[in-house]
Amino acid sequence: MFDCCVMNPPYEKSLHLKVLEQIIPNCEKVINISPCRWLEDPLAQYKKNSDYCKFEDSVAKKIEDIDIINSSESNDAFNIEHSDLAIYVLGKGGYNYKKLSQMDSITYKIFNKCNGNKTIMDISTVEGYRGKHDGIFGMITSHRNDNDKFISEKYDMFTTYRETHGNKLIFFKTETERKNCFTYLTSKLMRYYSLQIKKNQRNPWQFVPVIDFSKSCDKKYLTEFFGLTESEWKKIERV
Repeated sequence: MFDCCVMNPPYEKSLHLKVLEQIIPNCEKVINISPCRWLEDPLAQYKKNSDYCKFEDSVAKKIEDIDIINSSESNDAFNIEHSDLAIYVLGKGGYNYKKLSQMDSITYKIFNKCNGNKTIMDISTVEGYRGKHDGIFGMITSHRNDNDKFISEKYDMFTTYRETHGNKLIFFKTETERKNCFTYLTSKLMRYYSLQIKKNQRNPWQFVPVIDFSKSCDKKYLTEFFGLTESEWKKIERV
């Protein structure tokens, strides 16, 4: 048993957590700097096989204190491109790590609409490149786009078939429905939501609720559907 371990493990997927999992039982105290997005994801507990679920008992419950270094500061300081980092103090536990993943009111209102309603995952093909690709469709991807947006803001990227692993298709009855869906997925509201819930390389379409694509997906409709307030829109507009 060691008195203390100071470490900076590799930031390769969940490798830093696997290292911590092995070190913690053999040290009285561990001081560690590594990514903390696994603790910041407000939907982690609802995602199958998330790092939060895998390492809550062995790592999260051992945290005594955390100092968050936001991504802009850490990227400048260490010349890297990564998410938020944290300086962890681990040992006997006691830190309220759950507060890091609490949903704000906007995220909760959107997430709550997934209960009892269809999601984008429900209406998309399992694998677009294996399914039919005629008719009116929109192409989404399992993997994130630049700046953590759900889809590209280029309409031709949404309407052009690409036989690529991981792509999925959504089929529509009319061109109007397709345009409204595109407007919805590229809206400032969905941009805000994506920044809250996308904490890894995959798009969590199971948490993006379907709305009525036969209607204009403008601010007025989104406000009524999700029950958003003016103060919440001001927060959304700042993104």
